[in-house]
This record gives sequence, structure tokens and C-alpha cells, in this order.
Amino acid sequence: MKKGFYNGILLYAKLWFIAIVVSFVFIYVMGYGDPDDTKVAYTLYDFLLDGTMMAAYLSISLLFNYFFIRIFQPLQHYSSKMFIYSIMLLSTNLLTAILMTKGLTLIWGALPRQEYIKTVYLFCLVATFISGIHANISFQKIYKSQAEEKHHLEMDNIRQREINLQTSLIALKTQVDPHFLFNNFSILSDLIEESPKEAHEFLESLSRVYRYKLVNMSTHLVSVDNELRMLRSYVHLVSTRFGNAIRVIFPTAEQLTTIQTLGVPPLVIQLLVENAIKHNAHSAAHPLVVNIRIDQQHIVVSNPIMHLSSEVESTKLGLANLQQRYRLLSDEQPTINCDGQNFTVILPLIKLGK
Repeated sequence: MKKGFYNGILLYAKLWFIAIVVSFVFIYVMGYGDPDDTKVAYTLYDFLLDGTMMAAYLSISLLFNYFFIRIFQPLQHYSSKMFIYSIMLLSTNLLTAILMTKGLTLIWGALPRQEYIKTVYLFCLVATFISGIHANISFQKIYKSQAEEKHHLEMDNIRQREINLQTSLIALKTQVDPHFLFNNFSILSDLIEESPKEAHEFLESLSRVYRYKLVNMSTHLVSVDNELRMLRSYVHLVSTRFGNAIRVIFPTAEQLTTIQTLGVPPLVIQLLVENAIKHNAHSAAHPLVVNIRIDQQHIVVSNPIMHLSSEVESTKLGLANLQQRYRLLSDEQPTINCDGQNFTVILPLIKLGK
């Protein structure tokens, strides 16, 4: 705020100085005035008087110039607007010069007609020249600002398309992941023979997971309740495969009522649970516990670090995609903490309909 104010004062001082120099050139160098007058010594009093008059006149001219610039935004049909702008600026400067010169004659007496016309002409010419410089600076700033805004919008659109493509590809990859499908179909095949009822429940969970992925493939935000409902189906699939080796603790129904208007990008919580299972050892004797809790306007997903006998190589594409999706949807980003004992991800909740 202060910087902009000081820059404005500095710009006005520069324009005033240019106006004084241009006036001096016209009067004393080019012999614009009466030849006898050019021989009279130019005193400090004359400079202060001319400078004050020019400052007052320039202020009025720039004030009109400011309103004209605001009128002609945005910069569409630039050529025709500049023609109209020039006519309006010249007219208002001419009218102001006439009124100011009339006012000065009330103080110092009437001027000869030729001197009166010269004074009005000089004031109008200098003010229009200076206002034109000011307008050019202003229009350049406006054009630069609009160009930068357009560039940012284009970059945001490109990033959004890229993230949508990445999200779709990841969802599609998960959808047809042969390893995931083979494991679940093998379990389903065994359950059909051993326990048809469990096989039916397992198939229902598998259907809900994939239906959720398909429906929300291009959705930016979903409610936490919907995300966790799908996650319960996913955990059912995992528990059927690994038994008591995997435990997932969900938030209570009371906690969920406090965040009904908030949501998350789809599949982000499921991604974190899946990563925890993939990168940590787990057994019935030493189960892996993934804790999901609500902390004010955040979802916190944490698990103890249980090292595998052979490390699974991590591409970190999932976490990178998660962060990039949040970057486009919210000013607040996920926080990832790893203290050597626990791995914790804090997901900001985003207002639905944003």
C-alpha cells in the first residue's frame, strides 16, 4: 500500500518536471513568447509561480485522465477507444486551460488576445502531452496485468487438464490392475466353494469399490462420509485376504456430523491406507493398525512404521498426485510427517461446492 502510494507521488513528480521542461522549451528556447519577454531574467519567483500553476493544472488534467482510463477498460477495440479518448482528453484540457486562464486574469488583469490564446494553447498542449504519457504508462500496466492474468488462467487450465489426466490414468490403472483383480477373484473363487454367503458379501464390496472409482473418476470433491463408506468396502476386501493382520480405525458417526459440509478429493484416504498396507509388514501376531481420525477441519491418517524384510520400491507417484490435486483445489496443502516410528498424513478438508 505504502509502496504504491510513494510510486504514485514519484510518478507525478516526474510528470510535473517534464511539464516544466516542455513549457520552458516552448517559451524560451523556441521563441514561442514575445521576443522582448525572452530577454527578461527568469527569477526564482517566476519558477515557483510557473511550477505551482503547472502543478495545479496538471493535477486537474491527470484527474480527468484517470476517469477516462477507467471508462475505457477493458482494452477491447483499442484503436477506436484511443481516438475517442484523445478527443475527450484534448477537449477537457482545452476547457480547463480556458477556465484557469480566465481565473488568472481576474487576479493579474486581462491579457492581450494574442497572449491569452498563446497561454491557453500552451497549457492545453503541455497537459495533453503529459496526460498522454501518463495514459500510456497506465495502459501498459493494465495490458501487462491482463496478459499475466490470462497467462495464469491458461497455466491453471493446463495444470488442471494434466491433473485430471493423471487422476484418470491412476484410476484406470487401478481399475484394470491385473494383480489386484487376480487376488480378489482368487479369494472370491475360494469363498464361493467354502462360504457362498461370504462370497456374496465380498462381491458386493468389490462392486462398491469399483462403482465408486468409476462414478468419481472426474469428480473434484466428495463428502468424507462417502469416501469412508467406500473405504469400508475396500477394508472388507483387504480383511478377507489378510484377516486380523490389518486393522483400520474409523472416525465415529458423531465426529462425522461435525464435517458434513466438508470434503476431500476422491480416493485420497483409500490411497493412504493402500500405501500403508503395501509398505509395512503385518501379521496376525503383529497387526498393522491404520488410524483415521478427525482433527477439527483435517483428516489425519497415521500408521506405525513396520519395516518389511525386503523393501518395496516406492515411486511416490500417489503422494505427488495427491499434493498436486490439493494445490489446485485449496490454499492449504497436505502435511506429511515421518518421525521414524509413525507415518502420518494430515489432509485439509475443503468446503463442498467450492
